[in-house]
Amino acid sequence: MHLRPLLPPASRGSLGSLLVLVSLAGCGTTTVPPGPDAADPVCASIIATAPKEILGHARQETNSQGTLVWGEGEDAIVLRCGVEPPGPTTQQCTTLADAAGAEVDWIVTTSDDEDPEDPSAMVLFTTYGRTPAVDISVPRSAAPEQPSAVPLEFTRPIAAIPATTRCIGPGDAA
Repeated sequence: MHLRPLLPPASRGSLGSLLVLVSLAGCGTTTVPPGPDAADPVCASIIATAPKEILGHARQETNSQGTLVWGEGEDAIVLRCGVEPPGPTTQQCTTLADAAGAEVDWIVTTSDDEDPEDPSAMVLFTTYGRTPAVDISVPRSAAPEQPSAVPLEFTRPIAAIPATTRCIGPGDAA
């Protein structure tokens, strides 16, 4: 059995405050803790439209609703739909847009603040302003140059979830 830590949801505090384990069972099924709203029908739509491969990593079976994994071990990319939507935050928030103009705001949390060369470093992308929320953890080892390429793959299906709020910058605050 292999265990690896995931980043915590952006709304729950510092990166080291929560340890979520993903275990790869011998039968080839990955266990990923589902989000509290993983049964939302929107999550089923996102899961159904997910690519079979991301950044050269094949999609693996999971035994949790609303979750997907690509790759294995330390290089595994993990998507969880139905996670708790983050509230207002001062964390980095960015808008990713696909070629057709669909946009999704993401809170970006990194574990590599101290050592960006650390191969076990992770980037967590959590949708902002949409319910249900989606988070995607991307190990730097899986996407060293462009971790945002992974959430960009999901722009179209996630953009179908109505946005109730958007990222704002310092100049936008009244």
